[in-house]
Amino acid sequence: MEDLTLTNLSDQTHKILEPFLRDILGHCKEDIISISVIGSAVTKDFHPKHSDINTLIVVKEIKVSFFDFIATLGKRYGKKRIRAPLIMTSDYIGRSLEVFPLEFLEMKLIHQLVYGNDVLKDIRIEKADVRLQCEREFKGKLQHLCQGYIKAMGNRTTLTELFAGSLSGYFPALRGLLFLYDQKIPREKGEVLFALEKYLNIDTSVYRKLLEIRSKDVYPPVESLREIFENLYHILHSIIKKVDEFEIKPA
Repeated sequence: MEDLTLTNLSDQTHKILEPFLRDILGHCKEDIISISVIGSAVTKDFHPKHSDINTLIVVKEIKVSFFDFIATLGKRYGKKRIRAPLIMTSDYIGRSLEVFPLEFLEMKLIHQLVYGNDVLKDIRIEKADVRLQCEREFKGKLQHLCQGYIKAMGNRTTLTELFAGSLSGYFPALRGLLFLYDQKIPREKGEVLFALEKYLNIDTSVYRKLLEIRSKDVYPPVESLREIFENLYHILHSIIKKVDEFEIKPA
């Protein structure tokens, strides 16, 4: 199937993903507009132990039979860390940009087209929508952090998983913050943190520490985790202030 293009992916991702995509295209190629690999699998942040391979399939119309077919592939490919693909129509994407601006901004920035026409390339994300979702995301994460810290009752395993395990979930909103302030948005997490420090004067050292903890798969002592909690609280408070201060200028 010569129109499947995986050459820009890592060798490991290519090897794992190709049979999955060939199965899909072999079954219903005529119904598919495009397939893109999204998320960390197309960046240097991909970690074979922790990262999943995510895809977006844009179809001409939603058919239950297609979902049924994808479900039959789950047992074979799920153990290879291929997550169930997102399946959408172009119409759904167009009508959902104002509801999920951060998710679609993330997909637009971090995707690799492997089949068909690039539907994500020309989608338009509005700042007013991004600002509203950033406010919800960061304020929600602050409350989740505080409640999770109390519920953990000092358990180092629970605290480590609360802090490091949820870290990836911060980055769509952090990229959204850079988008609001008209800064170039990097793909890699470390570069996102560097941009926040350079352009928005936000100390992201606690996020860097959590990236290191996750990559080394370690569980710090409780005293260190208490310090991490305090630093996370302060950085979220600073970020929320940046979002609250941001004003949408009239066109």
